[in-house]
Amino acid sequence: MSDDQSAAIAAMASLGEVLSCVGPTCGDTVDWIAAEKVHGTPFPADYRAFVAAFGNGSIQETVGVHIPATSDELGSGTLSRLSEEALADFAVNRWAPADRGRYRLEDLLIWGETGAADTLCWITTDPDPDRWPVAVYSRGDLEWSVYPCGMAEFLLKLLRDEWPQCPISDSSLQGMRDPRFLHNKDAAASWELGNNPWE
Repeated sequence: MSDDQSAAIAAMASLGEVLSCVGPTCGDTVDWIAAEKVHGTPFPADYRAFVAAFGNGSIQETVGVHIPATSDELGSGTLSRLSEEALADFAVNRWAPADRGRYRLEDLLIWGETGAADTLCWITTDPDPDRWPVAVYSRGDLEWSVYPCGMAEFLLKLLRDEWPQCPISDSSLQGMRDPRFLHNKDAAASWELGNNPWE
């Protein structure tokens, strides 16, 4: 196991101590070989562990996390690249000053979004997925910022309020006591019965 993979797994273990899944559905079983064929890439160790422990859903209805597709049909809630419209939109290709000219939109893989319409991605240029940094398109700032860590560490620092500036447009998760994760299946079932699952 590489140092990067060990660090990713350690970050995921720490995230599991901070974030609780309120079930009854906790985690998704994914055919990772099929997912790699569909997306053309392997996936970070912390992300695979997150999917197994939590799955496709959201943290406090604020940060949604996608799972990979295992067939050629990309549905809602699955990983995806930026759309052709986004790639062609000059306004989308805006980066924080420190990151300008360093990255391409074509190399981004979307793993989540926020309730404030931010986009959460990996920059997939490194052949080792455990070294992919996180990029966030903030609807508040209308630009991309890059965070030199994996998905689990990014979320952990967000929940622990360890970023110097909130990396997403909604600061409600920062330092939240006992944040909860709810699988999309359970949220949909609750709404169908007329209940707000977050109350």
